[in-house]
Amino acid sequence: MPLSPNKQAELHRALQDALADRALVAAMPDLQPMAGTPPLPAAFIADSQLHIVRHKDSGCVQFVFPGPTGPGLVSPAQAGWDWIVQATLNARERMTQAMIDKIEAHSKPERLLALRHGYGHSATQGELAMARGRKVLILVHGVFSSTEAAFGALDLQALLERYEGRVFGYDHWTIARTPQQNAMNLLHRLPPNAGWEVDLLCHSRGGLVVRSLLSEGLADIARARAGRIARVGKVMFVAAANQGSPLAQPDDIKHFLNVAALLASFSGSLALDVVIGLARMVVSLGFDRPSVQALAEDSTLISLLNRGGSLLTSANSYYARANFAYGDSALERAGALLNRALIDNANDMVVPYANVLLPDATPEADHMLSFGSADQ
Repeated sequence: MPLSPNKQAELHRALQDALADRALVAAMPDLQPMAGTPPLPAAFIADSQLHIVRHKDSGCVQFVFPGPTGPGLVSPAQAGWDWIVQATLNARERMTQAMIDKIEAHSKPERLLALRHGYGHSATQGELAMARGRKVLILVHGVFSSTEAAFGALDLQALLERYEGRVFGYDHWTIARTPQQNAMNLLHRLPPNAGWEVDLLCHSRGGLVVRSLLSEGLADIARARAGRIARVGKVMFVAAANQGSPLAQPDDIKHFLNVAALLASFSGSLALDVVIGLARMVVSLGFDRPSVQALAEDSTLISLLNRGGSLLTSANSYYARANFAYGDSALERAGALLNRALIDNANDMVVPYANVLLPDATPEADHMLSFGSADQ
């Protein structure tokens, strides 16, 4: 099953970006994408480079990171996996913020979309002003995603009718910005006197952006919110990482990237070139990007949000969560890739079932939509 044309384009952009990176070229003057379909030799596992490979049967993208070898440690090549080498990237030089921005820009520009025109149109100042003092809906996507990728399957027309056209999507960068920076960026895109009554629908990492947006403990954000948001209506957290994900822990970031690459291979909801860009940063910098660290279960941001006050209440918070079993889905056919997912408890492959809820939340039945249970 080959990658779709869109995914092939994303992979090509990521490789071209690597070749255009002068730091990479300086480190490896002869760096080139590798063509052909040979099995992955063991030598490619043992060196210090990050490899991006694609399983020739499933079409899934897999990262091969440098790691320890020795008794009891079996490499993919030793296990008999038959990989197609798509590229070898070595990122020894420190990547700059400009390069991180460039990686994110592959996916989308940062902007507030007026969804009455579809998913490709920025909201004008006139459209924002016309919503002054009115109820609006804002959609906030998750990591590696976009408004269209995360919410494109929604019945947008029904929402536009319900909100009289005042439905906006916040396209933002999730590697180059922290959730707090995303929240501040969103507020600065609203008129200072907007006085909006907002309903919010968020997914995955977008939950931390929304929690930051509505926090009383983040003083700068609270000051910027004054005048712009007059009232909070309903907030729907869909598979939101309100309590983080164990895959974002420093020891498991490589597994997180493998899962992200797997999901990006099959789904349009994640951008493969952005996932590859983050993988390059992990090899180059180690795990030190604040934007991704915020997703860890014990992150400073989550601790701060849990302690501080918020405009979120049990009355205005709603949740959707899932315990995903691999079953007979296409994901199961990825085989060995799924062994990289190291969440032992119930989860949707990235966010644990219990972590979708806000701390100490015991929502009423009509505030919770559950797919599966913690045991099934």
